[in-house]
Amino acid sequence: MRSNRSKQAATRRWGRWITASAMIWAISAIETPTWAEDAGALVLPKVAEGVAGQRIGWHFDEIAPALEQASSDGKPLVVVVVTEPCGWCRIALTHVLRCNGLNSLAGRAHFILLTHERRTSADFRPQHPEAAHFIDLLKIEGFPTVEIVSVKNKEITPVARVAGAATEARLLQFLADNAALKAATGAAAADAAVGLPKPAACGATPVDAALADSAPLHLQKGIAR
Repeated sequence: MRSNRSKQAATRRWGRWITASAMIWAISAIETPTWAEDAGALVLPKVAEGVAGQRIGWHFDEIAPALEQASSDGKPLVVVVVTEPCGWCRIALTHVLRCNGLNSLAGRAHFILLTHERRTSADFRPQHPEAAHFIDLLKIEGFPTVEIVSVKNKEITPVARVAGAATEARLLQFLADNAALKAATGAAAADAAVGLPKPAACGATPVDAALADSAPLHLQKGIAR
């Protein structure tokens, strides 16, 4: 497990680099987006919860340590961006990200959950400025969005994206079929026992039905890049 001092050093190093916008973009074919809609209140996990077994080691909002890990071992970084209020994001957290399917990818990528903070006033200051700047650089405009990026030699390269809500099966297939994740091998990160808590109701409501009920046709708005 890393020391707090090494984590702080990584944060300063990546923070200066991100703020300078020294990103080199090599955008490949992007997945056909699904749809996103703002509705309802989003309940986010506030504290990482230790669980048994091999699980994805999620990072939460602190982008610098996630970039440092991805740069160190060459594995892709899967960035999940949500906001609040956002009904689609709530569905994704409850019925997709917290269920067990994605844990089959433990050790093949690093995962981070970023919360987009809406600007509420002219003098608004985000709680996580580096994450906010990173989201802006990725040009993410709809929520939830899942983005795969490659981090090599201080270059961040967007690889593929799903914008909007997706079922667990579709998201798992999108990630598992991606060449960057297929090429990644090896054991999970040292902190991979830290995962999103699985609610008792996980999977109790068919996610396809939940998505359909939450998507009036006149409110559907997708994004593509």
